[in-house]
Amino acid sequence: MVEISDPIVLALAATGNRSPWKHLRGVSMCLFLFIFPSFMAYKLSHFFDMDFWLLIMVSSCLLTSLQVLGTFFIYSLFMVELFQDGGVERMDEIIYGVNAVSRVLEFLVALCVVAYGTWESMFGEWSWIGVSVIIVHSYVNVWLRAQSGWSSFLLRREAAHKIGALPRASEEQLRAHNDLCSICFQ
Repeated sequence: MVEISDPIVLALAATGNRSPWKHLRGVSMCLFLFIFPSFMAYKLSHFFDMDFWLLIMVSSCLLTSLQVLGTFFIYSLFMVELFQDGGVERMDEIIYGVNAVSRVLEFLVALCVVAYGTWESMFGEWSWIGVSVIIVHSYVNVWLRAQSGWSSFLLRREAAHKIGALPRASEEQLRAHNDLCSICFQ
């Protein structure tokens, strides 16, 4: 549901859609996807003793809430920009930072699940299923996330370097050609 609601909510804010009903539906879905998994994680951890399988369930709930929190923060930034005359300075970098922090926290949660599962397999109850889940979880949620995050960082750094190498037009040049920025129109 997060993967469905995320692009819809962000598109509402980014495109400047002024329909209150659409915003209400999108924001209420985000609130539900934040509150319900958090409540479920609390109840699960409160009523049951923590073990590897419960940790997987709780971490999944927390990851959902974390993803929605990032989406809601970006949505709020877009809405502030929509109602503010000058826009938000360095919006792209702020959004990249929010997404990066969200991904790092997701990575750390996945790393904690692997660490706890490994610990439990070595010193607690060992099973083929548990070890198989740890191996798959390590590959999919730790290794692939780390690779993706590092690739994203390198691409972002390269793009920033290339953009930084472009010449900047002075105010006089812009006035002389009666020109403006094709992105921000300023």
